[in-house]
Amino acid sequence: MPSTPSLQTNHKGVHCPICTGPPEDPVTSPCGHTFCRSCLTPPSPMGAHPSRLCPICKKRQPEVLQPRVWATENIKILGKIGETHCDEHGEKIYFFCENDGEFLCVLCRESSNHQAHAVVLLDEAIQPYRERLRSRLEVLRVEKEEIEGMKCREDQKLQVLLTQIESKKQQVEGAFEQLQQVLEEQQRLLLDQLGKLEKAIWKERDHYIAKISEEIAHLGTHIKELEGKCQQPASELLKDVRMTLNRYEKGTYISPEPISPGLVRRIRDLHQKICVLPEMMGKFSENLLLHLETNTAGVTLDPQTASWSLMLSEDRKSVRYTRQKQNLPENPQRFDRLPAVLGAQGFSSGKHSWEIEVVLGDGGGCTVGVAREDMKRKGELGLSTEEGIWAVIFSYHQCWASTSPGTDLPLSEIPHRVRVTLDYNGGYVTLSDAETQTTIFAFPASFSGKIFPFFAIWKKGSRLTLKP
Repeated sequence: MPSTPSLQTNHKGVHCPICTGPPEDPVTSPCGHTFCRSCLTPPSPMGAHPSRLCPICKKRQPEVLQPRVWATENIKILGKIGETHCDEHGEKIYFFCENDGEFLCVLCRESSNHQAHAVVLLDEAIQPYRERLRSRLEVLRVEKEEIEGMKCREDQKLQVLLTQIESKKQQVEGAFEQLQQVLEEQQRLLLDQLGKLEKAIWKERDHYIAKISEEIAHLGTHIKELEGKCQQPASELLKDVRMTLNRYEKGTYISPEPISPGLVRRIRDLHQKICVLPEMMGKFSENLLLHLETNTAGVTLDPQTASWSLMLSEDRKSVRYTRQKQNLPENPQRFDRLPAVLGAQGFSSGKHSWEIEVVLGDGGGCTVGVAREDMKRKGELGLSTEEGIWAVIFSYHQCWASTSPGTDLPLSEIPHRVRVTLDYNGGYVTLSDAETQTTIFAFPASFSGKIFPFFAIWKKGSRLTLKP
């Protein structure tokens, strides 16, 4: 099969020895000389046969000259500059074979290799391809515009996020500056109160010392007087001894209080305030650290685990109990007896926290906590740590923690919002009242595998809702 001709048309340094110009429709004789085809075989007058001798070396040429590729290193194609010729026949290229994707001359077109192929003129062949290329070009332009638009939109989103991050940085700086100002102000007030108390104590001390000193001086006078009386002779001593004894035996001295009751109360009140400061600061620091280190990403409910008696909201943030059994497909993950559902997100490290709003119907109850991924889902299920459940069961009749055995919790009322905090690495689960910040129960635990949020609810009218 003829090869597709090259499009190179460089004729530098090649000349026809007859016309001395660049060879037109060049051919090479067997002796190796190259000529224009018209110069080598000019039209013969009166139909005479043209000469078959090479004009240079006078060797005889064959009856039919075949175009041959020049042996010159920089010449690959025979023909005029800007034209394409067949490598095999040296003829101009006029056709294109659709089947083989090859350029064809007249002789190639008539060969048996292309008789049954779809062959068209070059001008006709190029138009569909140009249309297809233009079509593809238009598609690429549209695709480029779409990608540029997407890049612009995503860049705008990223800029919004960066702006939000900068705003959050300012909020953090502002919050801590405000906290620092509050702490500094309270520190100043406490120190000021302590300073005032110190002055009051010094004042009452001075008053007390003055009163005591006055009394000591008074007693000193009496002592000197009695010492003098003791030195008197009997005749003088006995004259007024009864009156003297009566005067000094009455105990006229009243000891003054070193600190007034009002100042004592002030000291006691301030002492109580200051004593709890380290504990309050410790709890604040602990809560702040826990808050900042805890992942509070939104938890959603997993419909694949929900019992047939539970109905989930569309956003999978809320679950309510229903007496009507749901038409749900059976799968190994679904609870069949216990009206329970797991969270869609499981955790195998870190600290995580979520809040649940609790609404219980008449006689209803709920269970909130965490559970192992491999916990039992089918048949009767006990709510205990032995079953892989760390949770608190809330009802109007009784509340208890799922320890083994269970731990009764004397709650005065069911909390409206419950916070669950899981510290996987630290090994504990804490349930607390989200409104009062008081701890309901804390489970020490050693976790392995994934741990999932766990929810159970029963009785009509009962509902649990995950809060942001």
